[in-house]
Amino acid sequence: MAEENTPQKLPAQPAPGQQPYEIVIEVSKEEDFKRFYAIGAIGVNNIYDFRVSFYNDDPELGQRNGVKKIQRKIGTEVILSPVAAKELARWLTQNVKDYENKFGEIKSQSGQRGNSKGTADNDTTVLDGYA
Repeated sequence: MAEENTPQKLPAQPAPGQQPYEIVIEVSKEEDFKRFYAIGAIGVNNIYDFRVSFYNDDPELGQRNGVKKIQRKIGTEVILSPVAAKELARWLTQNVKDYENKFGEIKSQSGQRGNSKGTADNDTTVLDGYA
């Protein structure tokens, strides 16, 4: 992803008979831009879009009746078109590969891969942030 105020130059496809030109995209942040650190994500998709909610967990101290309670708080949801979701997947795959080439393999905590469950109409994937 581009840094703020870093122009991106893209070649444009001119119509027949037109001169070639560039499109410059300037990236900036909205006034109400917020940054949110997440330890995990849950999501769902359908024919129209992909929805990804990012969360943090807030474990309560101690146990009650042998049960430890964790408050999972969703901080933000991102809704993506299928095309944008595929582009995000490509970007994440490439950047994780680059990260691992530089710093070594990213290991899941306790060997977790995330829990996947869903139906034919939608698919929900939970990516656990910790054991």
